[in-house]
Amino acid sequence: MSRVDRLRTVFVADIPEKLEDGILYVSRESHVALHNCACGCGEEVSTPLVPTEYALTMTGDDASIWPSIGNHDFGCRSHYIIDHGRIEWSGRMSRAAIEAGRQKDRLLKRPPVEPPPVRRRRRFIGHLADWLAATFRRIIGR
Repeated sequence: MSRVDRLRTVFVADIPEKLEDGILYVSRESHVALHNCACGCGEEVSTPLVPTEYALTMTGDDASIWPSIGNHDFGCRSHYIIDHGRIEWSGRMSRAAIEAGRQKDRLLKRPPVEPPPVRRRRRFIGHLADWLAATFRRIIGR
């Protein structure tokens, strides 16, 4: 296994058991893109293609994946962007920056909180109508 600077995109229905270096396997049915880490460490990288994770765009036969792929939990700690099939290497992130990014991701993935119902203030006319109705009921009821 050796470092690669380019990934060739292959669309598949089923993910192969063994991934080849230099190939980005995309399964639209499974909403995932897989490849061996571009640094050559041999780790399998999975990028879920869902709105809260990663986006895949195609230009001709070349794939781009955004945001960057940060393999911070791998031994290699590689960090890169796949742009039109090319690997664009990014700098390593500090542990604090990684945790801040993960916290931001957690916040973005949290379901929206329902706002409390809006209490509308009754207008003067509504209060006057209630008062008149109550007064009328008292007069008629006697």
